[in-house]
Amino acid sequence: MDMTNFEPTRTLPGLLLDRASKEPDVVALRHRRNGVAQAITWRSYLDRVRELALGLVAHGVRRGDRVAVMSSARPEWVFAALAVQSVGGVVIGVYPTNSPAEIEQTLAHSEAVAFVGESATELAKVAEIAERTPTLRLVVGIDAVPPPLPRAIDGIGWAALCEAGAPHADKSPDPLFALVSTGSLDDAAVLFYTSGSTGAPKGVTHSHRTLQHSVQSFVGLYPRILTHEHDIVGFLPLAHVAPAVVSVFAPLLSRLVVTYCRIADYEEALRSVRPTALVWPPRFYEKVAGELVARAESRPRLRRHAYDAAMWVGRRVAEHRWSRRRPSVPLRIAYALALRRVFLPLRATVGMDRIRVAYTASAAIPDSVVAIWQIWGVDLRESYGLTETAGCPIAHFDQPFPRPGTIGREFPDPRFRVEAADDGEMLIRAPLLFDGYWRDPEETEAAFRDGWFCTGDLIERTPHGDIRLIGRKKDVIITRGGKTINPQPIETRLKESSLIQEAIVVGDARRYLTVLVEPSTTADDRSAEVLAERLRAELARVNEDFARVEQLKDFRVLPRPLEVERGERTANGKIKRNAVVRSFATLIDEMYGDANDDTAIANHVRAKPN
Repeated sequence: MDMTNFEPTRTLPGLLLDRASKEPDVVALRHRRNGVAQAITWRSYLDRVRELALGLVAHGVRRGDRVAVMSSARPEWVFAALAVQSVGGVVIGVYPTNSPAEIEQTLAHSEAVAFVGESATELAKVAEIAERTPTLRLVVGIDAVPPPLPRAIDGIGWAALCEAGAPHADKSPDPLFALVSTGSLDDAAVLFYTSGSTGAPKGVTHSHRTLQHSVQSFVGLYPRILTHEHDIVGFLPLAHVAPAVVSVFAPLLSRLVVTYCRIADYEEALRSVRPTALVWPPRFYEKVAGELVARAESRPRLRRHAYDAAMWVGRRVAEHRWSRRRPSVPLRIAYALALRRVFLPLRATVGMDRIRVAYTASAAIPDSVVAIWQIWGVDLRESYGLTETAGCPIAHFDQPFPRPGTIGREFPDPRFRVEAADDGEMLIRAPLLFDGYWRDPEETEAAFRDGWFCTGDLIERTPHGDIRLIGRKKDVIITRGGKTINPQPIETRLKESSLIQEAIVVGDARRYLTVLVEPSTTADDRSAEVLAERLRAELARVNEDFARVEQLKDFRVLPRPLEVERGERTANGKIKRNAVVRSFATLIDEMYGDANDDTAIANHVRAKPN
C-alpha cells in the first residue's frame, strides 16, 4: 500500500470488518496483566466489538450520540471505541486522573449519553456529578458495577452489556455489518479535549477520514509496519490523541501489534515484549536514559573502561551522522563492535535492544537525551503534532539519526504543506487537520487563516530545509510530560499574598513546575528564614486549588527586582518570561537539581573516557 497518496475508503469499524474477514486468526493485540500476556485475534476483537455495539443499541445509544470512556490503556478501551463508532457514535476519551468537576465539564459540554468507567474509582466520580449531566442515560463499569445513580440513569456491568447484545450477534445477515454500512468517512469519530490551558477545554473533532490520514503520517515514520509485524507497548492514556492514533487506530491499517499494560507495569512489559517501535513523550526517554547512565557508571572498572571506549566511538559516529558524513571503515567496524558488545546488552536490561526507530513529540526534548540514545544505536527522532492534527504532519520521515534540535520536514505527500507567516507562526494545510471544535464555530474560525491552520508555534528553516521550533505565540508552558499549562492563573493566585509582588512560574521542558518570587515591599523587614517559611505556606495554599500537574514543587526568591533595562519587563511593566528565565537560569536549575536527569545525561554525553 502506497501511503504517500493514501485515500481512505472505509470507516474505522469497516477496516475492522475487513481485517477480521481476511485474517481472523492473526493476533491483533495483546494484553499483559499480572505478568501474563493474553493474545486477542482479529476474530475475537470483532466478536467483542459486535456484542458491545449491539448492547449499546439495546440500551438506546444511537447514531451521532457521544459516549465517554474513562480507563487506563487496555483492550476494553479499544473495543468500546470501535463499538461506539460502529453504532455511528462519537468516542470521548476521559483521563483516569480527571476530577469529578473535570468529568462533569466534559460530559456536559459534549452532551454525552453514556459513560464507560474502568473501576469503582471512576464510577464513583461520575456518580457524584451525574445529577448535573442531563443528557447522561447509561453508565457502564468495566471492572466494577456502577453505584446507585440518580434519575433514570441505567447502571450496568461490562459483561451484562455484552450479554444484552449477544442474542442479536448471531443473526444473519450480520447486524454489525448493517450498522457499519450506514456510516460515512466524514462522520465525527472521536472528540479529543484540549487541556484548557488558555481557556475552557475545547472538544477537537476528528472524523474517520482525518484519523486515517493521521495514521497515514504515522505509518510514514515506520513504513515497514505495513508489511512486517512490529511490537509496541501501550501504557499511555488513550484519551490523549497520540496514544489513541498509535495504539487504537494505526493497527487497523498496519501490522503493528500493541501489548497493553498498566502504566505501573510498563517497565516489566518492556523487558518481556522487547518492542521494535517506540513513540513516547520526552520524559520517558529521559527517565530510562538516566537509569541506564547510572547503571553504566556503576560498573566494575574493566567493564567501565570498555563502556568508556564504546562511548568514545559512539560520539565520533554520531558527529559524522549529524554532519552528514560517512564514518571511515575502521570507525564503522569499531562502532559495530561497540553496539554488539556494549550498547545492545545495556539496552537489553530495559527491554530496548530490538528498537529499530523511535520517535518523540508533545514537548521539547533536550538535545543531550536525543544524542545519548543515538550514540547507543537507537534512531531517536523528534516529530511534531497537535491535538488538532492528531498525526504528525512534520517529522524526520526519511532522515535516519538526524542532528538533535529540529522536528524534520513535511510528510512527503503534496497535500501536506507547511508555511511560516510574516510573524514566523507555523501554518499547516493537510488532510489530517481536525474538522473543528465541537459546537464552537467561532473558535474554529479563529484557528484558521485563509484555509491554513494557525498552530501558535514559531518556526524557522535550517539551511538544509528542516524545521526548528523557536517559541510560541501564546504564553503557555509545556512540561517534559507534554502537559500544556497556562501559568497566569497560578501567578495571579500567588500574587494575592501580601508577601508577593511578582511570581514567574517556570517549567517549560521540565518535569514539574516551580516559581521565581519577587517579594513585596511589606516583606522586606522579614529575615530570609521567616520569609522562606511564609512563602512556602503560600505555595501550599495555592497548590490546593490546582491539579497535580499544575502544582508548584519549589520556589526561589529573586535576588533583585526585575528591570526594564535588562529586558525583563516591557516599558509598561509587563513581565517578559523568556528574558526572566535567561537572567535567572542558574537559580532555576537549583530548583531541579538531581531530579533533572537531563543534567546527568548531558554530562555523560560530553564526558571523556578514562
